[in-house]
Amino acid sequence: MRGRRFASKQDIERHIANGFGSGAGVGYVPWLRVQDVPSMGRSHKIPGVKVERIHHLLSDLERAYLLVCEFSEDVVDIREQYPLLPEESTQAIAKAIGVRYPRYKSTALPLVMTTDFLLTVRQPNGDFKSVARTIKYQQDLNSLRTLEKLEIERRFWMSQGVDWAIVTEEMFTPDLIKNLGLLRRYAQLPRALTSSALHAEFLELLEASKAYPWATSECLRRIATRLGIAYGDARDIFFNLIWRKVILIDLSNAPLHLKSPLPEFKVIYSSALSALNERSL
Repeated sequence: MRGRRFASKQDIERHIANGFGSGAGVGYVPWLRVQDVPSMGRSHKIPGVKVERIHHLLSDLERAYLLVCEFSEDVVDIREQYPLLPEESTQAIAKAIGVRYPRYKSTALPLVMTTDFLLTVRQPNGDFKSVARTIKYQQDLNSLRTLEKLEIERRFWMSQGVDWAIVTEEMFTPDLIKNLGLLRRYAQLPRALTSSALHAEFLELLEASKAYPWATSECLRRIATRLGIAYGDARDIFFNLIWRKVILIDLSNAPLHLKSPLPEFKVIYSSALSALNERSL
C-alpha cells in the first residue's frame, strides 16, 4: 500500500478527517503506518493477539515492547504511533523552551509529532488510566536533538495529565523477547483444546512430571499419550498456559527449548482455569 505524503496543512487536516490517529481498540487507526515512514531499520506489521488489528511498528524495539504489552494482564488497549494533536500545542511548547520545532522532510510544514505507544492500563482498584511510552535505543539518548524533541513530548503529556516515560532495550532481556515471540503464537487455542477439564488434567500430569529428569519434549509426549491427544496439541496447551500465566516460569533468563529439561514452574490453578473455562463457552 502506498504511503502518505505530508506537504501542506491541508494534507494534515485531510488525514485527521479520515480518522488517522483516532479511535480505540480494533477501531484505532495509527497516525503513521509502516509504509508512511521511510526507514533504514526494520519495521513490522503484526496482527495483534490482544487487540485484533494490525499493529504498525517502526523498529525491532517497538516490536519487543508490543510483546511485553500483549503479555501484560494490566494493558487492555494498545495504540501505537499516536499523534500529539493539535500540533499547535507542541509548537507552543517548543517555542516556550527555545527548541527548534521539527518539520516534514524537504518542507517548511511543522510536523505532527507522535508518541510510540499510548496504552490503556487497568489499575489495581479496577479503574483505567492512559500511559504514554516512547521507545528509544539507549544510544539514541546521546543525541541532543533527540532529547530536545523528547522534552516537547514529555511536556505535552504532562499538560494532559498522562504518565509518560522512555523505554529502552535495557528494560527487558533478549531471552524475554525471544520467549514472548514464541509464546504469542499459541495465545489462542483451537476450540477443541480450550476445555478447562483438559487443562486441569494436563496440569496434574505436568506436576507429576517434576519427579523425572525428562526433556520438555519427552514430558509433553508422555502427557499427550496419557490424554489421548497429539504431541503437537500438548505442546500448544503447554505454551498457551505459559502465555496465560497459568504456568509461571522464568522467561527472562533462559530461552524456552523443548529439548531442554523441563523448566522450574509454578501452577496457578483457581482464577486462571476459571478464566480459561469462560473463554471456552
